Amino acid sequence: MSEAKASRMVSDRVSITNTVVAAIDIHGPEVAPTLEKILFPGGVPQDLTIAKVLVAFGAHLRARADQLVTADRTHMVELSDDDGYRAKRDECTAETRDFLGTLRSGLGRNYGQAVAGAYGLGAPIPEDPHTVLVLADNVENQLRNRPLTEPPKNKSLKIDPIAAADDLKASASALKTALGDVEREKREAQLTQTAKNEAMTAWGSSYSGVADAAAAFFLLAGRPALSERVRPTARRRAGLPEPEDTAEGSAEATPAGSAGSSTP
Repeated sequence: MSEAKASRMVSDRVSITNTVVAAIDIHGPEVAPTLEKILFPGGVPQDLTIAKVLVAFGAHLRARADQLVTADRTHMVELSDDDGYRAKRDECTAETRDFLGTLRSGLGRNYGQAVAGAYGLGAPIPEDPHTVLVLADNVENQLRNRPLTEPPKNKSLKIDPIAAADDLKASASALKTALGDVEREKREAQLTQTAKNEAMTAWGSSYSGVADAAAAFFLLAGRPALSERVRPTARRRAGLPEPEDTAEGSAEATPAGSAGSSTP
């Protein structure tokens, strides 16, 4: 799944949230007195009002949406760090492969292919960075422990095994560090992805409960248009906004005078 798509998923859920919260903020105070009479015919219990209940619904859903946006932003920031580490890994891989390739060629041409094979360089240099690192370690070990007793074809191109091992170790060490950085970033990205997934799940649970409750309250108060506006459709439950969630001016809920209407 691409990050652009993931961010759109979050944006869609925020749009759906805005529809419910805006309706509650704007029309909650209007319908609260009616609901209080319906639900508490003997009088509202002390310190409890329907208006406060509706406000709490909206605040809870808004908080869930804010948590989701934060988790999404954190995940995107984490992913944005990865490019530099992957570029460094690729650079170190190329440098180590080039050194191994040059050493293989030098040993083969000046000492013979059998000697190159004796130092672990009988086959072409692999491309996978992890495999390159393993090969580099093996070759370094051979360079340090197998004396180069074969005479060179060209004395001017004589190879010093220990010096070559030292150079190879430095190159391989840089590659090992780069690979470790990439793996660390991968683990950190998995953690932020998990946090984002959890925030998405929490939003879904809260949205269904708040939207269902808000729709029921609006319908009970004789406002079917408002009830229909915030009703959690199958698309909204899946995180896909309805047209009225994203249309221009969607933050404005249905006017108070539309109580008899059955559509937004």
